[in-house]
Amino acid sequence: MEKIHLLSTSVMVTEYCSLKCKLCLAYVPYYKEKSHMSLDMAKLIFKNYFDTIDSVDKFSVTGGEPLINPQIDEILMELLKYENKINNEIILITNGTILLSKETLQILKSNSKIKVIVNNYGKLSIHAYENRDLLKKNGINNIFYTEDNRYGWIDCRDHSLKYTSLQQREEQAAQCAFFKGKKYVINRGILYTCTRAAYRIQEEIIPYSSNDYIDLINEEMETRKVKLLKLLKLKSTISCAYCGGLKADTPKYKAAEQLE
Repeated sequence: MEKIHLLSTSVMVTEYCSLKCKLCLAYVPYYKEKSHMSLDMAKLIFKNYFDTIDSVDKFSVTGGEPLINPQIDEILMELLKYENKINNEIILITNGTILLSKETLQILKSNSKIKVIVNNYGKLSIHAYENRDLLKKNGINNIFYTEDNRYGWIDCRDHSLKYTSLQQREEQAAQCAFFKGKKYVINRGILYTCTRAAYRIQEEIIPYSSNDYIDLINEEMETRKVKLLKLLKLKSTISCAYCGGLKADTPKYKAAEQLE
């Protein structure tokens, strides 16, 4: 069978967050029900994901706020067992509201592929600078994002049908940085083509079929591989018809504006 190489995959280790960002691209404040990924579930998901693919360039740990997950250290250690299939970077993304523990720092500095992205949202991110300094002190690769160097946020909360023909949908997807970048996401044991698709399908906001995602828990490996190869070759997905995406002319907004 044809080898499967992915550019980027992120795993949502929690749907809880310390912030309530109005324009959260993972829609965390809008979930009807929330949960943490358990260590046992992480073991199963990582095994089946890495058995399905041959390699991935970047693998990110995100949420919600991943440091909220009480088993985050154990989950990170489990992920590191698959470092040989992660070509470039293992990324942890945090919003600067929670102080990195000594235990987490020890794990983060144990592997040179690890990079931590610290988002500083001003007064909201009370531990952002302290986390940045701890990462530097421990020699851990990191990026510190502020309003001066981050990309503006976009508003993808309108889930109405926007493109009625396949041609329109594919033209939209061809311009979308998320779709072009194949930024896949895993949540609740399911691999989706992006966080927008994940939320829309998971919350049953749009019509969809089982061909629009990969079930890493219940589908056999052969089925997962066949479906993923098809997803990789698609020029758009159903979710693209309901999305403005991230294009060159997409309006940008200030990061982390909070819901009331």
